[in-house]
Amino acid sequence: MMRRLAIAVLLVGLMPAESRGDGSGGDLRVRSSGPLTVDGGLVFALPTALGPGLSTGFGIGVTRGRVLAWEARASWSTATESSVAWTVTQSDLRLRVGGVIQHTLGRARVGLRLGVGPTIVHETRLRNSSTLETSAFSTLPAGEVEAFVAVHVFGPWLFNMAGGPSAAVDSGNLRGGWVSLIGVGWQP
Repeated sequence: MMRRLAIAVLLVGLMPAESRGDGSGGDLRVRSSGPLTVDGGLVFALPTALGPGLSTGFGIGVTRGRVLAWEARASWSTATESSVAWTVTQSDLRLRVGGVIQHTLGRARVGLRLGVGPTIVHETRLRNSSTLETSAFSTLPAGEVEAFVAVHVFGPWLFNMAGGPSAAVDSGNLRGGWVSLIGVGWQP
């Protein structure tokens, strides 16, 4: 379902305004193509240190540049899992800097980004049959490779989707995962 939505959004973004019957484009006209983009939205990811599950939250990012660009991103997401004995909640704070290679296709901007930086993991374990609770922080080196598409919806506003594999080093072991974002952007 998500794949079909991504393809549909990309195809609409690539279609020239004249062929959609918009003529001059009216309020839907793209009025910005500057080198700065600010975006944010919902984050869905595999938890960094917890077993299989879905970690949900929000993320923000800023990209500066045209074809080759740099970016800084931050996201926070949380996941909770339960067993008969324990309830475990894990929060991931991902802080990334990296590079972007991107290309403009009609109303869309498509590209690939590589980000590296720390993931700060906070885990809380609550024993279900008592008030016993433990909590711990850990900082792990990590990174992601994400493909993205950003389609100009109207004026400087964009609809963004991104996703790809992620990895973190936890106690000397490489843990693979994935991360995705769906949201909005602004390109002045």
